[in-house]
Amino acid sequence: MHFFYFQIDYTNSIYHSMKNFLAYLAVIGSMLFWAISFIWSKSALEIYNPLTILSFRLILASVLLLGFSKIIGKLNKIEKGDWRYIFLLSFFEPFLYFIGETYGLQLVSPTIAAVIIATIPLFLPYVAWYFFKERVTKYKIYGTILSFIGVLMVIINVNMQLNANTLGVMLLMLAVFSAVGYTATLNKLSHKYNSFTIVSYQSLFGLIGFAPLFFIFDWSDFQQTGFVWQGLQPIILLAVFGSIIAFVLFTHSIKILGVTRSGVFTNGIPVLTSIFSFILLGERLFTLNYIGILIVVVGLFISQIKTKSV
Repeated sequence: MHFFYFQIDYTNSIYHSMKNFLAYLAVIGSMLFWAISFIWSKSALEIYNPLTILSFRLILASVLLLGFSKIIGKLNKIEKGDWRYIFLLSFFEPFLYFIGETYGLQLVSPTIAAVIIATIPLFLPYVAWYFFKERVTKYKIYGTILSFIGVLMVIINVNMQLNANTLGVMLLMLAVFSAVGYTATLNKLSHKYNSFTIVSYQSLFGLIGFAPLFFIFDWSDFQQTGFVWQGLQPIILLAVFGSIIAFVLFTHSIKILGVTRSGVFTNGIPVLTSIFSFILLGERLFTLNYIGILIVVVGLFISQIKTKSV
């Protein structure tokens, strides 16, 4: 009998470990796609205005997600009382977040934008503690701070200087606080609805928000530019990988790992963006930057240590 219970406990332990492992893979995957999305956005901005990029990105994401979710039977029915959270989720992200990020990217480099976005985890533990009573450990705090220090080392130059457009920084900070609000709202929904349902509706309502703005401000410019593959290709990549796959993976990780442990991986985005910028755009990394990458990774591991809350 004892052996039987041992087998059950051992099986449950393996299942739990595998579940967490897959959740970590999911959040790492979402960070990879979001990191390279800065490069794709910068490429698209060379051809189209921000509202054009966002509208077409969300049209593709909404159509593909809603259609695919319906076909595979993953589109859950939303309870009446939860529609307000779906609307709020969509308002935070993609609406406010994409406005802040995309317009901010017009004024700063992809790497600078990525490091500002990396400040998101600094706010998440306190939001999670205040709204959801999620445990905040000293290692989560230490790991997040250490990772952010590493992030700063990734983006500074050999003269220890960091130059960025003030308006661009403000717009990107709008994206940061929108992401914090998004993550807090997402935590209320991720345990009731699957990732496909949440991301499908947030993309749809985000599109409804952007469509009027597109026709008011960008329609005439789009008519003059027309369909240019050099601009459309990164938009397609943003829609499929940035607006669909990354959000589905991140939503799944929130459900398993919680707000803080998932959110801290955002610190890895500027590191990855710096690497992608080096590979795709030829941006140079210095020894100090590589040390920063190592510090970010160490901070991520420290943040996962479990101990008593502080």
